[in-house]
Amino acid sequence: MLAMKKILEKSQNPNLDSPCKDINNIPKCSVCTEPIGIAVTTCFGTRVYPRSCKCRRNALEAQRLKDKNMEKQIRLKQVISNSLMNDKFRKCTLRNWNHSVGNKNLYKVANQYINKFSNMKAENKGILIHGTPGNGKTYFSACIANALMERLVPVICVGAIGLTERIAQSKRTWGNEGIFTVLNSLENADLLVIDDLGTEEDTKWTRAMIYQIIEKRNVINLPLIVTTNMSLEELKERYDDRTYSRLLGMCSFINNTGKDIRKIQGKEKSQKFLQELLNS
Repeated sequence: MLAMKKILEKSQNPNLDSPCKDINNIPKCSVCTEPIGIAVTTCFGTRVYPRSCKCRRNALEAQRLKDKNMEKQIRLKQVISNSLMNDKFRKCTLRNWNHSVGNKNLYKVANQYINKFSNMKAENKGILIHGTPGNGKTYFSACIANALMERLVPVICVGAIGLTERIAQSKRTWGNEGIFTVLNSLENADLLVIDDLGTEEDTKWTRAMIYQIIEKRNVINLPLIVTTNMSLEELKERYDDRTYSRLLGMCSFINNTGKDIRKIQGKEKSQKFLQELLNS
């Protein structure tokens, strides 16, 4: 932010709008060396008017994108108020990754996905990560979400239960218009993370909503990350072929075979607790 401010300050010249004395020596930006004025000849003579140099144009565009993405993130929070993005979620970062128990390959995948997100977004490449409970799937997706939000990329991470309940609540209040309000709000997210797919209530209506959410991402060509404790066979059985087919087309499937991190951490926590009590 400070660097952008300095560029804007250095690349402006308030004294340019004055009669031109030498159109061959228009001042240049001290940063990018492009002219910061343009000579315009009219019937009243020639004057030099201000123009944005390259670095100023880039800085202004970067600021415009930053403001736009911040607005998108605010809209997401207003509609999806029951997301997973609390203080605990914010601590899930690659910097805090526990390499002694965390899957090394998952760490590499998360890091590469973050660094190559502009390509992932352009090509609509998402991830579906499945495996047994407690082995770091949610942490993995939260690391990606937090890293992207640090880069001002609009992201929403919400549980399958919370998302379907939010749509149902909106429908009870506003009817079908309420459903579209929630679905359309998700367009503000460059990345949508659905956590624990399969834990939502298993009804024809919820399955239809899950399909609409996934299909909406496919239509607007924006990626999603899905985590689930279900096997691929269970996913096929629960959701119809078109839902599974959409996921297959939009996501790379990753089977996380890592250890149950929650059990390991729970055991360590219990041992530490008992040790503190016995030594006190």
